[in-house]
Amino acid sequence: MSDALEIGVRTYRTVAEIEEVLRRFEDCSYSPQEFVHARHLTVAAWYFVQFPAEVARERMRSGLRRFIAHHGKNGYHETITEFWLRCVEEAARKSHERDGDVVTRTNNIVANLNDKNLIYEYFSRERLGSKEAKARWLEPDLKAIA
Repeated sequence: MSDALEIGVRTYRTVAEIEEVLRRFEDCSYSPQEFVHARHLTVAAWYFVQFPAEVARERMRSGLRRFIAHHGKNGYHETITEFWLRCVEEAARKSHERDGDVVTRTNNIVANLNDKNLIYEYFSRERLGSKEAKARWLEPDLKAIA
């Protein structure tokens, strides 16, 4: 595995490398500190590339809830999760039209969405910080998601 993940973007060379990230997420063997934004994106990208959209969404949501509970946390946030699911779903749809293999598609999705501050172009910190946003999807307050 490359050290590129430590600086943000990791380029996967094989399906096995992506599957290892997926396995470690699904069996909760990553620590919360290890399950960084790029790894969240990797798992979501894999799900959207491999499964119908609704299956991918449910797998990511249930996986996050299981991961958070396994580590004794209470961090699931519906608006943040839904924002990134929408972004990854759209990126996966677009990559299907131009990129061939699953490794290339996953790498492109992760690279294109790796800026975790992207969400703040759409949501104010106040809106995202609300109890309501944590509990249920709220529409963005700064600009609409295309």
